[in-house]
Amino acid sequence: IKKATTLTSNLTQLIPQIWAAQLETNLRRRAVLEQSLLVNTDLMVPGAGDRVFIPALPDIAIADALTEGTDMSPYALANSAYIPLIPTEYGKTIEITRKALDRIKYDGMSAIVDRLAYSMSIRIESNIAALWNATAAASFPNSQTVFGGAAVTTPRTLYPNGHATGTIVTTDTMNASMISQAVAEMQQYDNVPFDDGFYYLFMAPDAYQSLIMDQNIRQDLRYAAPARLLNGEMGAIDGVRIVLTNYIPTSAEGVSNAVTVNNNLLVSPRWAAIAYKRRPEIVVDPTLYDMGRRRRFGVTADFDIELIHPERVIVLKTAKQF
Repeated sequence: IKKATTLTSNLTQLIPQIWAAQLETNLRRRAVLEQSLLVNTDLMVPGAGDRVFIPALPDIAIADALTEGTDMSPYALANSAYIPLIPTEYGKTIEITRKALDRIKYDGMSAIVDRLAYSMSIRIESNIAALWNATAAASFPNSQTVFGGAAVTTPRTLYPNGHATGTIVTTDTMNASMISQAVAEMQQYDNVPFDDGFYYLFMAPDAYQSLIMDQNIRQDLRYAAPARLLNGEMGAIDGVRIVLTNYIPTSAEGVSNAVTVNNNLLVSPRWAAIAYKRRPEIVVDPTLYDMGRRRRFGVTADFDIELIHPERVIVLKTAKQF
């Protein structure tokens, strides 16, 4: 293995060029929640500015019955709106001695880049997960109003067994009935699934364990797909693709806030968006510290994540089991 070079001119070029592809691969591999977002890269074009606007037009009411010889009445799109996405810079810097660089060589550098990618993945996924409790722009038109639904600016919540935030108990776990009801609510709001024909449900591992132990689920799998009970394949249930994640934060609810609650996200397309000004990249500080014996490099990115359509996401509240 070739010894890593530590010259200032070479190191500044070496790290970004050699490990840029590895960083991007690791970021995509760990992109759990991001795969469900609308991704905008318009700001990455030179001179594109520092913000992007996600526009929306209101739904148009049912077509009118026309009378021969009578002019049609124009329908005014008066309440069109937009949501601005203003990227913010994020990053993590590490410091390493020149002697350590000489010793760890390329394998060690690769391991460091892996950890930097993981650090940025945590930031991106955590910002997306925080949308479970976000509020969308109040002026943004809700697509479900034409169907008689109430306009919403925050994600709807669904609790097991008819409970609510103040009455949820530790036995209120994820179950088949809860998913079936959530899918019905998605359909009532006329939310279409993703291109693969499924909604996505991002849930905590212990919530999935409770779901797979639900007797209704076990009976269905026993007769329809018994191999899934043995090989651990998550697959899909009731038109919902199951995706496990540890990024979504819990909340304290129930009597005296004594119950730790998982906030599992059932989403449909365009529920949220991420705008990149700069994709995550490896950067090297050209400054030499301690007479050149220490170097600093890290990962940086510019992006913003916003809730776009709150009616296209449902938070399934379940008691955390472990």
